[in-house]
Amino acid sequence: MTTLQLNLPKLVRQQNPVVLTIANTVTPAKVADGLSAIGTSPIMSIAPQEASEMVALANAITINLGTINKEQVNEITTVLKENQNQKPVVLDPVAIGASQYRLTVAKGLLQSYQFTVIRGNAGEIAALANVNWSSHGIDGGSGQANLHEIAKNVAQAYNCIVVLTGKTDIVTDGNNEFINHLSTNYFTTNIGSGDMLSSIIAAYLSVSDTPYLAVCTATKFFTAAGVKAAREVTGFGQWQVKLMDELATLNSNEVLSVL
Repeated sequence: MTTLQLNLPKLVRQQNPVVLTIANTVTPAKVADGLSAIGTSPIMSIAPQEASEMVALANAITINLGTINKEQVNEITTVLKENQNQKPVVLDPVAIGASQYRLTVAKGLLQSYQFTVIRGNAGEIAALANVNWSSHGIDGGSGQANLHEIAKNVAQAYNCIVVLTGKTDIVTDGNNEFINHLSTNYFTTNIGSGDMLSSIIAAYLSVSDTPYLAVCTATKFFTAAGVKAAREVTGFGQWQVKLMDELATLNSNEVLSVL
C-alpha cells in the first residue's frame, strides 16, 4: 500500500512554490485559482522570448496541450530546452485521441524531452499506448483494454509517472501502482478539473524529493477536496466555489477521513 506524504499540503502553503503553466486558452483562470487556493504562486506564459526567465523563476512546470498551435509548440519547446530537466515537468495531453496533430505533437515532445509525469484520462493515455479506444472529445471515452496495463506500459515507455484519471484514478511509475477511488460526477462536468490537477501535481512535486509519493498525494488531496465539496452543496455552480474553499483549507486529517 502506498504511504501518502501527508505533510505536503502544509509544505506547499509554507513554501509558496511558483508553478509555471503553459496553459490552454479555455481554463487558465481556473488553473490559476486552484493553484492559488492550495498556496502556490501561479504564472502563465505564452511568449518564447521570456522562457529563460520563466524557467528560472519556476519551481515546477506544467505543459497543457488543450488548444495547441504552432506558436504554442514553439513556446513549449523553448521552455523545455531552457529547463534541461532541472525542474519537474507535468504533461497534460488534452484530447490527443481526437486529432492526429495533437497526437503527433504529444509524442514528439515525449520523444525529445523527459517529463516527470503524464496526467490524462483513459482516452489520452490509451492514445499514447497506441491502443484502440473510443475517445469522446476531451472526455475519457470507452474501450475494452486493461487500463492498468495501459498506464503501466506508458509509464515504462516514457520513463515517467502516469496518472490516468477517471471514476477511479490509477497512478503508476511502471512498477508500483496506487488506486484512488475518490470521485464525484462534478469532476466530469467541470471543464478544467484535469487541468487543475495537472498543475497541482506539479506544485506537490516541487516540494518533495519522492516524486511518486508526491503524485499519489496530490491526486488524493485534489479528489478529496472535490468529494468533500460535493457533500456540502446542491448544484454544480455551488460546487465550483466550494471546491476552491476546500482546496484552500483541506488538511491531512481531512484527506484521510474523506472515504
